[in-house]
Amino acid sequence: MAKLFQILAVIGAVLIITLLDNGNPSNSFNKQLQTRSQNALTQISSKLTTSSYQKGNVEFLSDNKKLSESTLQARVKSYSKRHYKKNVPMLVWGDSVSNTATASALGLDWKHHFVSSYLVGIHPFPVENKWLPLYTIAQMKTYQLDSEQYQAVDLWQNSAQAFILPRGDCEDHALILADWLISEGVDAKVVVGTYKDSGHAWVIATVNNQEFLLEPTAKRIRKSWNHFPLASLAKNYHPSFMFNRKYFWANLTKEQTYTGKHWIKTSIFTKAAQSL
Repeated sequence: MAKLFQILAVIGAVLIITLLDNGNPSNSFNKQLQTRSQNALTQISSKLTTSSYQKGNVEFLSDNKKLSESTLQARVKSYSKRHYKKNVPMLVWGDSVSNTATASALGLDWKHHFVSSYLVGIHPFPVENKWLPLYTIAQMKTYQLDSEQYQAVDLWQNSAQAFILPRGDCEDHALILADWLISEGVDAKVVVGTYKDSGHAWVIATVNNQEFLLEPTAKRIRKSWNHFPLASLAKNYHPSFMFNRKYFWANLTKEQTYTGKHWIKTSIFTKAAQSL
C-alpha cells in the first residue's frame, strides 16, 4: 500500500492548485506554491500512510481506565455481530458512567481506529501565512463521497493519506487542515457534528484568542485569502465532539459555541511505542 501512495502522490501532483486568481496572490507566488506542494506530496513518509502507525491507547479522564486499540477492534467486531451490522463507519465510546469519552472511525484498512490517531503529524511545508493551508487543500483535493469512491458509507483517510490521495470527503479535508495547522503552532481541532441536519466535519482554529470556523471543503475562492468567518457568526453548524492529536472533547448540550462548560475534555490518546 505504501508504494501505491507514492504513485498516487506523483499523479496527484498534476492536479495541484491554481490558487487565488484575480491577483491574489501573484502568479509567481502561485508557481512557487505549486512547486512546494509537489515536493511535499513526494516527501510524505510512507510509514505515515500505514494504519499500523495509528495504533495507540485511550485513557478516560473520568476514571483513568484505558482502552487499547486491540480491545477496541474486538468490541467493534462483537458489536457488529450482535447488531448484524458490517463495517460500522463510526462508534462513540462511553466511560464507566456512560459519558461520551471518545470515538472511533473506520479507516482505509476497514478497521476502526481512535479518531485522534487519524492526525498523524504531517507538515507538508512551512507557510508564511497561517491560512494558506486552507486554500491549498481546498484547491488540491477534490470532494467526493465515500459511497462513490469506496462504495462505503464512510471511510476515513488519515491526514497523510488524505494529503496524498486526490479525492476525499469532509473529514478527509478537515484532517489534513487541522494536522497542518497544528504543525504550524495553531490551536486547531477537527469538529464532528451536523451542518443543516447532515453529518459533517470541519475545523475550529483559535488565533489571537479568536475562534475561526474553517470549511476545508469549500472550493469557492474568496475575495481575500485573509477573509475567514468567526465561529460565532457561522450558522447551521451543530458540533457533537471535537479532537486534536491528543485530546477528545464532548459537547454536553446543543450549544453551537466551542468553549464553555458544555464542553468536557473526556479522554487522552497516546500513540503506541511501536508507532513512534
